[in-house]
Amino acid sequence: MKVIFILPTQYDREDRIVRVKKASVNLNLNLPLLAGLTPKDIETEIFYDYIEEVTSDIPCDLVAISGLICTTPRAYELADAFRARGKKVVMGGFHISAMPEEALEHCDAVVIGEAENVWEQVIDDARSDRLNSIYKSETRAILGGQPPPRYDLIKKNLYKIEVYPVESSRGCPYNCEYCAVTKFHGGQYRHRPVAEVVRNIQATGSRYIAFVDDNIIGDKAYSRELFKALIPLDIRWMAQTTMYLADDPELLELAYKSGMRFAWTGIESINPDNLKEVNRRINQVDEFERRIKEFNRLGILVGANIMVGFDHDSRELYDETYEFLVRNRVFPFVYILTPIPGTAIWDRFVKEDRILHRNWSRYTAYETVYQPKNFTPAEQNDLYFNFITRLFSFQNNIMRSITRIRPSNFKEDFFIHLGAFLVGTAVQKVAKKRGPTYW
Repeated sequence: MKVIFILPTQYDREDRIVRVKKASVNLNLNLPLLAGLTPKDIETEIFYDYIEEVTSDIPCDLVAISGLICTTPRAYELADAFRARGKKVVMGGFHISAMPEEALEHCDAVVIGEAENVWEQVIDDARSDRLNSIYKSETRAILGGQPPPRYDLIKKNLYKIEVYPVESSRGCPYNCEYCAVTKFHGGQYRHRPVAEVVRNIQATGSRYIAFVDDNIIGDKAYSRELFKALIPLDIRWMAQTTMYLADDPELLELAYKSGMRFAWTGIESINPDNLKEVNRRINQVDEFERRIKEFNRLGILVGANIMVGFDHDSRELYDETYEFLVRNRVFPFVYILTPIPGTAIWDRFVKEDRILHRNWSRYTAYETVYQPKNFTPAEQNDLYFNFITRLFSFQNNIMRSITRIRPSNFKEDFFIHLGAFLVGTAVQKVAKKRGPTYW
């Protein structure tokens, strides 16, 4: 028996397939993780549709597809094509879990929620040609005692930089209105044993790691144990974290010593009313700048997730946010607020009749898919693209990256900040074309 795992690509605004010659990094852990859970006597292969063309004539017995909401139309197209050739197809992920009836129009089975507890049953049923339509675990997955992800199946030649995804914890106790994490993974932190995290890092064969945890310091006692175990590995890593890490100098220092060089932080908005509106209870706007300086003091580059399109947004707020990001020289990841099925904000916008359409290809977070309160959708799109075009100007790309290089740590800082500069340059090209893409 052979199982193939597919990460589908998306369509652009002209309904053309988005595909690149090489992707920057691979941050998808779902497929290597599932491949690792698959019995060893089963042949497995992973395909990345956004880099390599995937066709339905690939020899296989079972097709497993997982992706983002914006890749769903392509996922359905691939599922339909494989089923037309008599192949069994199983689908999973956030969107599929939220819309299983929709997905079952295109596949034989769906996995709702986390797959670890049901994947063995899926494989057994596929072997026996008796797949159920729905697989759903009644309990959250226990992260310990699992085999390592199949990093050996990742095709290194398809990526510019060898950054590998690793997971040490899962879940989030907060309940931000726009986020599906709490509903999908639960409201409590779960951890992998530190020894297994170290094992998985070593299995990548790389010094460059991206932790896919929702919050790398969700449990500080565990984080301390983890960071201490990472020091001998001599790796460089990035992760999502709340800014509370800056309030614990000892833990922040330990994170740096263990290899942390890039911190993804969810700033979201510098308007407190926006944060209150979406139940983002963990941010204190007046503490942002102090905390950013604490990260920078050690040489940790801060990446700031920013969203526009809240009900308290104004034209003035765009200018204020621009000044904030430029002044603090953080690396910005700017998105348009996007309600996705399964989130509280989706339910609210449906109730308020503010959803414009359900063309999932357009749910990229780079396009307005709902009715904003203070602008038309077209006005908000214009504000967004003008904002990021200005934000990623050549001068700003230089100031937030190359000028941050420390003479005392020149070699390492140079490559980290050069990477930030090149990414910023690429973002501006995309912004000028107004062509959103995740890849």
